[in-house]
Amino acid sequence: MDMTKWFQVFLFFSVTLCSSHSLKAISLDDFLDLFGKNNPDKSHNKGPISVKVSLNNQALYVLEGKKVVLATHVCTGKRNSTPTGHFKVLDKQMKKRSASYGFWVKADRYVSSDISGCPGEGWKYIGYPMPYAVEFFPGYYIHQGYVWPIPRSHGCIRLEWKEAEKFYKLVAIGTPISIQQTQPEDKKIGRKLKQPKSYKEPDPSPSLLASERAFNPY
Repeated sequence: MDMTKWFQVFLFFSVTLCSSHSLKAISLDDFLDLFGKNNPDKSHNKGPISVKVSLNNQALYVLEGKKVVLATHVCTGKRNSTPTGHFKVLDKQMKKRSASYGFWVKADRYVSSDISGCPGEGWKYIGYPMPYAVEFFPGYYIHQGYVWPIPRSHGCIRLEWKEAEKFYKLVAIGTPISIQQTQPEDKKIGRKLKQPKSYKEPDPSPSLLASERAFNPY
């Protein structure tokens, strides 16, 4: 049933009530405003979500239609290891761990290494935490991590904690992602972004990173 039909039903009951209780009936415009038909903030009026990443500016932009709803600095892959082109969100995992880089653990001993560097018998591999991981190419993710002012990852794209959580909530499976050397948003929005400073903080302990605590802000 469309909104006009709903209004006719609503009006019938309003008139009935008015006749016996001296209530005031509302107009069609008031009814539509009440139920959100004319409210521009309702989700059905919003444009599709898309993502743009600028490698030169080390920036990520999330657009809702043509409106930028999230803009933030990121840290991409060193030695041009972040893929460029047009992609789509393939998978989302809030508590993802790396299958390539992490720690070999035995009792209270931790050895930082890739998965091929097992020190010997009895050691267990625990991947490096990648909170709010969004896969855009097989094995490549946009996730929480220290955002250095230079490319420093192994190819993934890192976001600060709050931005990673926001980004994770905004995108869905199939959301388009464009990764290029530059983006049109660099000129007006990208140049105003503030560089995060968390990369200057000491690295968390291996015991923290190997635990569930690694998936909460530390």
